Amino acid sequence: MDNSDFVKSLLEVYLGKGKKADRNNCAFFCPVCNHKNPKLIVNLNSGEYNCFTCHPKFSGKSPVTLLKKINAPIEALKEMKQYFSGDSTKIPDSQKSVAITMPEEFISLSDASDTSLEKRRAVSYLKKRQVTEQDIKRYNMGYCKTGRYRNKVVVPSYDSNGRLNYFVARSFEESSKFKIDSPECKKTELVGFEYYINWEVPVILCEGVFDAVAIKRNAIPLFGKTIPKAVMIKLLQPEVKTVYLALDNDALMESIDHAKAMIDFGKEVYLVQLEGKDPSEVGFEGVMKQLHNAKPVTESDLLMLKMKTCLC
Repeated sequence: MDNSDFVKSLLEVYLGKGKKADRNNCAFFCPVCNHKNPKLIVNLNSGEYNCFTCHPKFSGKSPVTLLKKINAPIEALKEMKQYFSGDSTKIPDSQKSVAITMPEEFISLSDASDTSLEKRRAVSYLKKRQVTEQDIKRYNMGYCKTGRYRNKVVVPSYDSNGRLNYFVARSFEESSKFKIDSPECKKTELVGFEYYINWEVPVILCEGVFDAVAIKRNAIPLFGKTIPKAVMIKLLQPEVKTVYLALDNDALMESIDHAKAMIDFGKEVYLVQLEGKDPSEVGFEGVMKQLHNAKPVTESDLLMLKMKTCLC
């Protein structure tokens, strides 16, 4: 991500998709006049902005004030302020990407010539988690016999261009003290399993890689309970109409907050209730049943659910 892309991506979270123009300007739809054309122009180098329709009401010299005017959260203001208060040619440390590479010891589980005990144990572990041979091939799963990820199943994630952007290593030893490991990564920039995602059909958000594998269809693992900024940027694009939230039961409050944010941006949102289990426990057929039974939620539904949760 270069300098202008960082500024553009942060603004897109709150203004919708922008269109780059000459002299490193970017055009957005103005949230004040709501003109049918993108009249709000932001210079990605200087930060100056101006709406040609409602000028001077919506214009200024800093995107920080722009974010304030549209009531963006304090975290966004801090990120933008950090960027423009220092060297304008340098992306803040919190936004730097770290190259991810597969472990040197990685062995593909699709390698038919490998008949080792470790491989059999890895495959046995995956079967217990309802992972099929087809899943193993599709997601290029493997394992390691030695090194940092010894006796762990490795599940890689690829970006939209098929490049590795992350991986999760899960121990198949019951006695292991450290069940899960992964490389250092700026998760705010990460879209899990992006290579398999079609943004023009309903998107399903879940917590872990095995949850996404169990769901199979258009599922994004968040690698936690919060939605990374890069995922949110994608979700707020016009082509994304519907979002399903299938987080674990202990992340209900987070699901409610995520749903509220996306409803505010005009998305149709579904909360998938899995009765205290996660998708990998329920399995594909169970998840599909819950998805079909789910109904879109409204802000009133979320408020009632939040009140009910707080009283429990």
